[in-house]
Amino acid sequence: MSVSDSLARRSFFKCAAGASLALAGCKAAEKEETVQEVGKPKWTLPEKNRVKREFDQVRSRKMIFVSHCTLNQNARITTAADFPAMFVPLIDWLKQNNIGVIQMPCPELRVLGLGRKAVREGLETEEGHAHLHQLIDDLIYEIREYQFQGFDVIGILGKQGSPACGVTRTWLDGRQQDGQGVFIRLLKERLAAENLDIEVEGVADHEQEAAIKWVKERV
Repeated sequence: MSVSDSLARRSFFKCAAGASLALAGCKAAEKEETVQEVGKPKWTLPEKNRVKREFDQVRSRKMIFVSHCTLNQNARITTAADFPAMFVPLIDWLKQNNIGVIQMPCPELRVLGLGRKAVREGLETEEGHAHLHQLIDDLIYEIREYQFQGFDVIGILGKQGSPACGVTRTWLDGRQQDGQGVFIRLLKERLAAENLDIEVEGVADHEQEAAIKWVKERV
């Protein structure tokens, strides 16, 4: 992250006293600058530096992107953790089958902080979307780089029930219901726009076997 990005983020959080009210209250100048950056990748490689290489054969060359809380339950909102640390059955299976695990950033934590409230309302503001698009830029870059070098990106595992990372179930209007989380919705839109055929599947806390089956069918 550049110094300017870091300072902008600090200023963003300095404005924050709550979720949606905090985001709406940031200075107009910062808002305009942030919105202008939406869709611009933070990291790019000049074509002359984008060289296809041969990698050692010890690697499985298979990987999957997972929601942050799959590996770190500490990032979840105050009352939502279901396990001490991670999704052990799922992670153990991925490890045993030599599938690399790429932990996505927690969009709720990055945008609203660890003590967040009114999560969906905060994420759905213009400033919230701008920060989410920055996170998505990085993910798109990583996916493209791995694919360019011949690695197999199996898919993306979201977190069912999350207001940010829910795939077919999300938290909306004070309850669990069918729908997509804000981050996953924007990510899927970007994948489609970039013509990246990457499947996205949701993982429910206590139904990890279903997610394992989904991955098995794709390796």
